Amino acid sequence: MKAPHLILALACLVTAACSPLEDDLCDYKCDCEGCSDREYGDCLDRYDHRYVDADRRDCVDEYDALLECEDDTGVCNRDDKWSTSCKYENDALNRCID
Repeated sequence: MKAPHLILALACLVTAACSPLEDDLCDYKCDCEGCSDREYGDCLDRYDHRYVDADRRDCVDEYDALLECEDDTGVCNRDDKWSTSCKYENDALNRCID
């Protein structure tokens, strides 16, 4: 991991709800897609915001299921795009949060 990414990850851990799994997922995505430091930070922020929404609405189990699925199924495609097979888990979290 690049040093700036490490700094952003550490800031996430100190100031937000990000866990090592969110950090890992952003690392995987950015290693695949070639994220800038800003894009890496945006990735961490998206997870943080989703976690806060899930926590407020008592949907942490659905959030955790989505993270586990992303970790289990995430792949870097030939066109350097990160993708997962988590439509079911994503839809379940969205239903719970909405």
